[in-house]
Amino acid sequence: MAECKAEAGLKKLFDDSLDLLNMFKRKTYAETFQILYRGNQECLNVLAEACSEDADREELEAYARVIPEYAKEKLDGISSKRKKERFFADYNMTMAVYVIPLVNYSVFHNKRDQGNPLTVRMIEIWNELPVTGYTLSESSYDLIQSGFKNRLCYITTAVCSSRNQPDDCYELETLRRYRDDYLAQTESGRQLIEEYYDIAPGIVMAVGMRPDAPEIYEGLYKNYLLPCIRLIEKDKKEECRELYIDMVQELQKRYFYS
Repeated sequence: MAECKAEAGLKKLFDDSLDLLNMFKRKTYAETFQILYRGNQECLNVLAEACSEDADREELEAYARVIPEYAKEKLDGISSKRKKERFFADYNMTMAVYVIPLVNYSVFHNKRDQGNPLTVRMIEIWNELPVTGYTLSESSYDLIQSGFKNRLCYITTAVCSSRNQPDDCYELETLRRYRDDYLAQTESGRQLIEEYYDIAPGIVMAVGMRPDAPEIYEGLYKNYLLPCIRLIEKDKKEECRELYIDMVQELQKRYFYS
């Protein structure tokens, strides 16, 4: 009976998290995380106990399988290939930003620690089945929150990192100066920066989980970032602004949650 209750609780944890995926933004993440934590407290307490050193390994294995198998079953029930592919990104994001961090949070109490045996095994099963074909990795609430707080050129940094360019490369330095010396000098520019910081970390996470991430980043470099740099060099700063907005909107529509 207890195992059945835990299984139901795990399925509820996944469904609740999926329902609130559109709240994964800088301004709403902390509050949404706590809502999910409180709303699934009983289940999370059971999972925390399952991660103790003297816990039953068979019980832990059973818990680790519930969500991956449940998610795969839900996806297998979707007949439309296009709709199913859209859910691939949503399901992986749900696991990465809510489910895995929630389980780690319940065990480690908001420390940077990751890798408890339950989440390690859950991730292994998710990737082995595979549930979506996208790569799922360890994550924690604290690390995600610190990512939201860091004022970085997220997308440009991800693109340059994918191309093995250093953090002080010409492209990054040019766009940072453009941000600080041009956009940040006006109210509309500051608002644009805030909106960017609200969604860009999530976009980078979503793209980073895809098997074709290197190809996506190379396309962004050729079609958006390099043209933006050329516009800045020609002092066409407003044209650069419009092109960068187009890039962010296209990424959000194509790769972020449905």
